[in-house]
Amino acid sequence: MTPSPTTPLPTALVTRYRAVDREVVGSALLDTPRHLDALTVDIARHGIRTPLRLGFNLAFGTLDGNHRIAVALRLGLDSVPVTLIRAPALPRPEHARTMRVHDLGVLLRAWDSGTPP
Repeated sequence: MTPSPTTPLPTALVTRYRAVDREVVGSALLDTPRHLDALTVDIARHGIRTPLRLGFNLAFGTLDGNHRIAVALRLGLDSVPVTLIRAPALPRPEHARTMRVHDLGVLLRAWDSGTPP
């Protein structure tokens, strides 16, 4: 499974495929308010330097980048850099989110063109 080139995708679309809302669900090690605050400052200054990864297929999507998408929402970013990965249908990860038809169309166009939808 070769990844796509990095492409900007709408933040609202990418958000739908996150595993958890990092503003709500936290752990003692990584999801402290201090961690998200520091990441917010960094992304506000430099942008998102490591693209998010969105695995997708006809049935579901999975996101790697839950902290970065939380910060993108904090900052009100309209789009985020994403590397798309065509994911196998099985096994379906527990954190997978059901693919929306409209989202699938956007992702397939981005995949096919390598350009922003």
